[in-house]
Amino acid sequence: MSDKAGPSHQDNLDGDPSAHGNAVAEAITTALSWLTVLPFKGASVFDRITGRRAIAALPVAGLVPAAGAVLITAGLFATSSSRTPTLYDVTPILGGALIMVAAQMLTRAMHLDGLADVADALGSYKPPEGAREVLRDPSTGPMGVGSIVLTMLTTTTAFAVIVASVLSHWSAGQMWPGVVALCLPFVASRAAATTACWRGFPPFSNSGFGSLTAGTQSTVTVACWWTLLLAVSGGLIGLVGVSACVLSFGVTLLLTRHCVKRFGGVNGDVFGAVIEVTCAVCAVVLAIGF
Repeated sequence: MSDKAGPSHQDNLDGDPSAHGNAVAEAITTALSWLTVLPFKGASVFDRITGRRAIAALPVAGLVPAAGAVLITAGLFATSSSRTPTLYDVTPILGGALIMVAAQMLTRAMHLDGLADVADALGSYKPPEGAREVLRDPSTGPMGVGSIVLTMLTTTTAFAVIVASVLSHWSAGQMWPGVVALCLPFVASRAAATTACWRGFPPFSNSGFGSLTAGTQSTVTVACWWTLLLAVSGGLIGLVGVSACVLSFGVTLLLTRHCVKRFGGVNGDVFGAVIEVTCAVCAVVLAIGF
């Protein structure tokens, strides 16, 4: 999922706590450094302590593309001549496209690479060893290309519908439900990646990004993030927000367990695929019900 991270010492993945700084600050800055284009320095030592802290803070990194979505929609709202647009107006359609462009630019499109690799590997129907070789192959096959196109098409269309609804809500003076609807897919999809790093999902390799992050998250950490998302989304946008979170969590478990079965574990590509797929799922649910 990120080329910025790799074990500092292959023979000491567990790490030395004395080599690390404040846990909260290191977690947030490293997550932002790994998953966004923001110029945060992050940790200087890469081991499983770094991985555990950064992955626990992944939903915070989701606020970066979420902020982009809110700013783009606010700009469209400020310049729109009509405050009650429909899906057939160009404004929400343009909004959905711009949000996807901004999201990929702000995250260096790194998760799309993972999505493509996982699609190619799963589509190969090879045993775990062969599937892992497909994951390592730098080229992208037809399954990978198709997965990117279809996922982006779905997510962009869903965000176009969300933007139309948000502009209508804002024209009626309902600001915060619209903000939550725009942010939830990005934050929930990063919580999904944190879930994919739950201790029950092992890494399939002792090297690379997955070796630092897979299996590092406790049940408490995962439960806290989803509880927070359920509370905020349920309180501000109601049942559709709860449904989006529940379905995103369910899809995360299904996809990650399937990857563990097919690959013998998970790696950074799996986390990227989980992010893109659950972002699409969450956005579609919101598009239908918000």
